[in-house]
Amino acid sequence: MATRSRTRALLAWLPAAVLALIIAGAVVAALAIQGSWWTQERPAASDDQKAADGSSMLTDAGFDYVNVEGTLRIRVGEGGLSATELGLPADGEKSAEFRRPVRAIIAAGDEVYVLDDVSGLTVNAEDDRLVAVALSPDVVRGWAGALDHLRALAPELGWDPAELEPLDERLGEFNRAADDDTFTATIGPSTGPARVTGTLVYDRATGAAPVTITFEPAP
Repeated sequence: MATRSRTRALLAWLPAAVLALIIAGAVVAALAIQGSWWTQERPAASDDQKAADGSSMLTDAGFDYVNVEGTLRIRVGEGGLSATELGLPADGEKSAEFRRPVRAIIAAGDEVYVLDDVSGLTVNAEDDRLVAVALSPDVVRGWAGALDHLRALAPELGWDPAELEPLDERLGEFNRAADDDTFTATIGPSTGPARVTGTLVYDRATGAAPVTITFEPAP
């Protein structure tokens, strides 16, 4: 009988103990979050988040800071930091998807390009220098919305608007006669301190037409 009483007492005590552990864990987690870098309104960037010249570090930590601050900063071409100084391998690529659309500021020579609502990017390095920065704008995925987005950017990015005019007709020809699953249209590259190219890839099955805008150092 004494053994049964002790068993009942242990069983009665166990749920309360488990609940106490859960509450204690929640309190510790809340205190940790309150002191976390993520909860600061404007957290100061660490060395692995922002480079010496103010460029975004192209690392997971750097992209974390971009998510919080809402701004991506990259310089291509002359005056830019090396790939390894930005946290990349000397030869290779790095991609990221942002938690929310961010503003991208791309500097090249004396030019500064600003793109809003960027949802992701891919950067490529060769011989320890950035050779391409491809941005993915968060725009309407249909063909018409994608084309309108590129038309709006043409003056700033140095494209001839006339390049965009025949694209609707070319898409119509593709839908009537081609057997391929996708149709790719390219605008540019523009001339200047950066070569800027716009790319649309139309998917026949879904109607999606994601846009990529690529910055490369001028040769």
